[in-house]
Amino acid sequence: MNFEHIKKNIRGKIRENVSLKNYNTWKVGGEAEYFFEPYDLNDLKFFLANFQKTNITFLGNGSNVLIRDGGIQGCVICLKNTLKDYEVLKDGEISFEAGFSCMKIAQITARNNLSGLEFLCGVPGSLGGALAMNAGCYGGNVWEKVTKVVLINEQGILRERNKKEFKIGYRNVELEKGSFFVKAIFKLDQNLLNNSQEIIKNFLEDRRKKQPTGLPSCGSVFKNPDHHHAANLIDSLGLKGFKIGGAHISTKHANFIISDKSASSNDIEKLIEYIQKKVYEEKNIFLETEVKFVGNNI
Repeated sequence: MNFEHIKKNIRGKIRENVSLKNYNTWKVGGEAEYFFEPYDLNDLKFFLANFQKTNITFLGNGSNVLIRDGGIQGCVICLKNTLKDYEVLKDGEISFEAGFSCMKIAQITARNNLSGLEFLCGVPGSLGGALAMNAGCYGGNVWEKVTKVVLINEQGILRERNKKEFKIGYRNVELEKGSFFVKAIFKLDQNLLNNSQEIIKNFLEDRRKKQPTGLPSCGSVFKNPDHHHAANLIDSLGLKGFKIGGAHISTKHANFIISDKSASSNDIEKLIEYIQKKVYEEKNIFLETEVKFVGNNI
């Protein structure tokens, strides 16, 4: 790998030993060995084609990951400030690149009087991560309106795939190792009532009432088990406010873990494990996490 050759031929930024605390919504975690912010999709393709023989981790808004305190070996590719092109196509189709925040997608489709993605205003992440986990809320899931996606592999090769080629479940999509989402095409209906903006406003008001918005969290930590809500199970054990180190269970919504400035990733992980243990002991239900754990412990 010719590192200097890569640096000279990319438009984005490649850095070494970068703290990841400002690139995830919990504001915790160690360093990335390499950290790349591509300028656009062509930049990403070139980088991947040349930066080989190392582990690749994609990071969007960092809202659905717990980055461990030992950091991430290999290269973290951050799409938070890039891959933000979209195109309104014919017959209600619209495409978005993976760096778009879900909130922005909800707003853009509403402005174009297209309905079906208003619920995305309640998803804190970006499109790439939302596709990878089939994110959803308010009765909607991101894959419901997808027709096609574009993937990139670790060699920088793009491939378009139809929705029917994926096995999609609750907060889960089966994806071959080394492939990452870079674009999705949605098929939406014209909103004859012209009320998408109002729907989004109501969703956001509901979210502010029920969730600890504005505080460092990852969104919902646990998946809802069959016939249960994770938050209700945790709340029923009196765990709201319970704290380990700098991490505590929200007093507003029990499926949220809040980190303070002293929190470590280890504090959060221990708290997650404690919740799982207590709920299993008392309710005989194992809470599976929505959040993904990446990196190494110290």
